[in-house]
Amino acid sequence: MSAAERDNLVPAEGDVAPGPATPGPGEPLSAEEDSQPEEPRLHLLKGKPWLIDPGRRAKWSEPEFVAAHALDIRQVGDPVLHAPAKKPRLPLKELELLVARMFASMVKAHGIGIAAPQIGVPLRVAIIDVDAMGIVVVNPVIDWVSSEVEETSEGCLSVRGLYGMLERPLEARLVGEDIRGSRFTLYGDDLGAQCMIHETQHLDGVLYIDKLKSRQDLRPVEDERQSVSGHSRAEMEGATSA
Repeated sequence: MSAAERDNLVPAEGDVAPGPATPGPGEPLSAEEDSQPEEPRLHLLKGKPWLIDPGRRAKWSEPEFVAAHALDIRQVGDPVLHAPAKKPRLPLKELELLVARMFASMVKAHGIGIAAPQIGVPLRVAIIDVDAMGIVVVNPVIDWVSSEVEETSEGCLSVRGLYGMLERPLEARLVGEDIRGSRFTLYGDDLGAQCMIHETQHLDGVLYIDKLKSRQDLRPVEDERQSVSGHSRAEMEGATSA
């Protein structure tokens, strides 16, 4: 998808929960300056996602909050990871509490993304935190991927200590809802696309190891502080392909 195609999309109207100002369609979603990559890997195309703003991020990352709210990450073989999740029908406050628990669990596990089934909740809710964007998406669908693919390393908090090499599209587009039900569209490339696809597949009951040619292709992770891609956040911010 070209920049011109992104710019031609019309923004959706709708409410968004209180949070930082959201960029307009076609503009990159920006993270903190000290963690911003040279080229943004996530772009808002339409609508306004609910973002985990700096205030929430600071509070939900505090050791006391993490200790009180983080849940153990479910591991491969747990039935909740291998069945399609359902669209949530929770009151707003309960949905916010779920997101807070998911974020605290992700922080504890050093991840850059997490899906609700990974903490034992079979609902279609995910957090995409590439470049510390803190995007919360409900009922996401990947509606387009590029034909161009790249072999890249990938792992999962639910497949602890291992990663594998598989082909992923270089670009992808996601359509989902914020926690109030307003739709938005997100474009990602490189790690942005990889994380969008990875988390959405979680909600379909599919793990990245299901996409490997053989489980024998799995390799041990040297850094135990693995992220959604099989490496630490610092490693993944540097590079994603072999």
